[in-house]
Amino acid sequence: MNESNSVTAVITRCVIPGREQDYRTWVHDVGQVVKQFPGHQGVTYKVPGEGNECHVIFRFDTVEHLQDWEESKERKHWLGKLEGIVEGEPRVDRLTGIEFLFRDQLHPKAHKMVFVLTIVVFLLSLVLGPLFSMLNTALPFVPDWLLLLARVVVQISLLTYVFMPSITRLLATWLAR
Repeated sequence: MNESNSVTAVITRCVIPGREQDYRTWVHDVGQVVKQFPGHQGVTYKVPGEGNECHVIFRFDTVEHLQDWEESKERKHWLGKLEGIVEGEPRVDRLTGIEFLFRDQLHPKAHKMVFVLTIVVFLLSLVLGPLFSMLNTALPFVPDWLLLLARVVVQISLLTYVFMPSITRLLATWLAR
């Protein structure tokens, strides 16, 4: 899996008033179908918001796997079942940058992302600092810049693959507000 190419597609649709339950059922059923596609990492549904907008979030490990889903006959079949349930054209946003660290959220506010990232990076630095200082002492022949680079790579890897997915699930309610 090439995590550097991971992608989140956020589809926003306007559900016809009174058809919200039909849309929820449709999302559930599509979620069962998309699970069968390679690289699928999850589907999240956000309840109607302003103007009866609903959001479905599809996560895939690569852009190519998302495209396989988007171009599939299964997806075309299920899109046909939306007639009379939604109106207008969908809005599709793809997130491949830092937003993917907040995997289960729909565009959290920037100040919340800054706050969470600051706390997590600070705590990681607090733990990794002494470890890399010991490495610097044990390996005095290694240039400081190389140890700093190693520290940054370790810190970003831990942040991306270990801590942020768990933390965003833990703070999901607060981040979504």
